[in-house]
Order: sequence, then C-alpha cells, then structure tokens
Amino acid sequence: MKIKLASLRTLSALFALLFVSLAMAIPRKRRVTVTFNYDFNLSHACSPMLTQNCVKQFNVYDATDKEQVKLFSIPVPADAAGLVRGITGTSPPLTLRAGEHKLVVTAQAADGAESDSGAGTIRISIKP
Repeated sequence: MKIKLASLRTLSALFALLFVSLAMAIPRKRRVTVTFNYDFNLSHACSPMLTQNCVKQFNVYDATDKEQVKLFSIPVPADAAGLVRGITGTSPPLTLRAGEHKLVVTAQAADGAESDSGAGTIRISIKP
C-alpha cells in the first residue's frame, strides 16, 4: 500500500512538473503597447490633399531575431502636425515567447517606403 501511494505521489509530482514546463515553454498571447514622439515637420502626415511624400502609418516590428517580424501598425493621429508627443498604439493579442525582445518602430510613407529601422528601437523583457 505504501509503495502504491508513493508511486502515485511521484507520478502526480511528475505531471505537475511537466505541466509547469509546458506552460513556460508555450508562448502566451500578450498585448504590446508602444508610445513614442514624432516630428511631422520632417515628414508631413498624409491627408486627402497630401498623398505623396508623406507619412501614412507607423509599423512596429519584433527585431529580436535576424529577420524583422511585423507585429502591428499604428495610424497617424488625426491632424498631425509639428512635434506630436505620445503617439500610442496597442497590438492585437500576439504570441511572444518569454525573454528579451527588441522592438522597432518605423514611419511608412504613402508609397510603402519605410524609415530607417535603427532610428526607433527599444528592448523589452517578457516574463514567463
């Protein structure tokens, strides 16, 4: 009887350990919020009257690995002009693994060209 009870406890402990290991290994869905400033004196925001050589949106990438992965886009604020502080965007639920990530924000022009990805970077830490 003691052997069976000990085996059951050992088996239960192994299942608990396996569950915790799987929970830590599987990336969870998370939302990322990015806030930044942008000077529209350098590149004006697109509008119904200005459709070329203008900023259409901002793109947020995960540049942790060799290849950048686009996470989400942030629209240009309405009537953006001059220095705009506190431009904020929140991602849909994303699958991100725990650990350090390098995020990059770029400005995308109406023709699809994007600004230098090294200009706006930040490192974040995702907890398990």
